Amino acid sequence: MKFTRRPDRVRDGCAERLRGLHIPRPFELGAFLDRLAEQRGRPIHLEPQVTPPAGPCGLWIATSRADYVFYDAATTALHRDHIVLHEVGHMLSGHSNLLSGEVARALVPGLDPGSVESVLGRSHYSDQDEQEAEMIASLILRRADRTSARRPATSQQAEVLSRMDDVFGSPKRR
Repeated sequence: MKFTRRPDRVRDGCAERLRGLHIPRPFELGAFLDRLAEQRGRPIHLEPQVTPPAGPCGLWIATSRADYVFYDAATTALHRDHIVLHEVGHMLSGHSNLLSGEVARALVPGLDPGSVESVLGRSHYSDQDEQEAEMIASLILRRADRTSARRPATSQQAEVLSRMDDVFGSPKRR
């Protein structure tokens, strides 16, 4: 991706868009999207899809009544979150690009193509739009402090981490 604006300006503009947005800690994508849907006054539906190798790993379809975010079903939870948050970045930035309503109907059977306001796939955004969406996804994940979600689930995991800290030193001590 070619940067069309200075990265610090992109970051500052994106951070401003996130002002007032509730980001749960520890981060849970469903809770985040429920709150965002409430703020936007329209539901956000997550739709896992089998993505062809050359296809986009994420897609956002905005209709007159709801938002649909498609993501690659065969990816990790962290990558899924990033893909979805990338599409959220497009939502929050007001990016739009009208593609074929037929694309939307193929993904959402029974959808009236006339209700489609926008169909956005990763390969159809400008470089600036991509920069903003990526930055927003990264800022949300950073603010969510994912480390709190990675605390050991078992005493055995805690013991292993404690031994690693003894050998390598705790990040707080370095």
